[in-house]
Amino acid sequence: MELAKRIKQHRERLGMSQTDLANAVFVSRQTISNWETDRTYPDVQSLLLLSNLFGVSIDSMVREDSPEMREALAAGSKRMHCFGIVMAAFGLACLAWVIVGIVLDLDTACIVAVGAALFIPASVAAFQIDKMRHDNQLYAYQSVEAYLAGEDPDVNSRYNQRAGEHWVARRVLLTVLAIVVGLCCGWGAAGIISRLLGN
Repeated sequence: MELAKRIKQHRERLGMSQTDLANAVFVSRQTISNWETDRTYPDVQSLLLLSNLFGVSIDSMVREDSPEMREALAAGSKRMHCFGIVMAAFGLACLAWVIVGIVLDLDTACIVAVGAALFIPASVAAFQIDKMRHDNQLYAYQSVEAYLAGEDPDVNSRYNQRAGEHWVARRVLLTVLAIVVGLCCGWGAAGIISRLLGN
């Protein structure tokens, strides 16, 4: 993307080191390095600070990147949609299996084994969606596109401010919580269905 080159050019034009620029826009030197090597993309707040510091508009900094950002957003959205379908399909199949297994009074080990085999792809798909948001900077692109269109970029969103270093641990905790809630709901629904069928 062109923004990486522009940041470096403007920084060098002002005679600033990466550390100087990092201090001026309240990020780490590593973040500046990542921007200049096109590993990550700045969020809207950082772009505002950079444009003020460099004396140029945000539009002039990111104009040439806009088509590439739209392509990345479209591709990311399509992949997230596919992962979402996988997550929903396997999650519902897991829930249905648990309910059917309980109603048919199958062995608990069999219910758990097949349920886990169905739940794993759903969990992997959910993890991949989170990873795409984190690694591909899709939310940063979306915020920049919204800003350029005159819409609210939602710069205070937890995604734009980055969920932090512990996003994987939070995802694992939420997955375990989903498993517990799913099993409780499945067991409860199966019990109701068994009573209705007179088993």
